[in-house]
Amino acid sequence: MSEPGKTKGIDHGETPVDDTRMSPVARVLFGWTAKPWAGKFMFWLLLALSVILIALEPIAEALTHGEHHFRHAYFGIDATPFFYAMWGFGSFALVVLMGWPLGKLLRRREDYYGDEEEPAGTEPRP
Repeated sequence: MSEPGKTKGIDHGETPVDDTRMSPVARVLFGWTAKPWAGKFMFWLLLALSVILIALEPIAEALTHGEHHFRHAYFGIDATPFFYAMWGFGSFALVVLMGWPLGKLLRRREDYYGDEEEPAGTEPRP
């Protein structure tokens, strides 16, 4: 049996979600995010929204009747069809891929803080 006040959901498969200290308003608004289907739902929702917005771009372009570009482009390249979708995806991919070398640069060695047996406040030995 489960304890009262604890949900049956699992947070990323590691620990049970404890909602005893959660306010009722937060439980109503955000309780669904602890459900197992929430991650897949958000992925498919954002994918569908992206596809719809990309598909609407040629329609918006056609509605302007070729008189002027509906985006008011300042440079030549930003008038290219699907430019902002490609720019956004490329920027996102760059940020994600740059996390790996940045993590290597900022990561510390395991023994960075020295021996645990050393008293606090003393200088580390060379």
